Amino acid sequence: MESHRDTLKRQYTTLIAAFNAAFPSIEPPLPDWWILWLSKYDFGDIRDAIEKLSRHELKDRFSQESTGRAISSLLRDAALRKAVLS
Repeated sequence: MESHRDTLKRQYTTLIAAFNAAFPSIEPPLPDWWILWLSKYDFGDIRDAIEKLSRHELKDRFSQESTGRAISSLLRDAALRKAVLS
């Protein structure tokens, strides 16, 4: 059985790869962002936020910090929607 640490490591690696594929010219947000997201939100929601943001029409203007803020915003919105609908 995979330990919690191994699960988080695998998820982090997968999310970094997804971010790099979606935003090849932008450094991923700093590790503190990922630690916060993985502690507060579901892995699938983080992956979905990256995917959704990658389709944004102004993607070429994004920076490391703006992607971090945008992903956080998308995650809060998704959490709020889930809370309201349940």
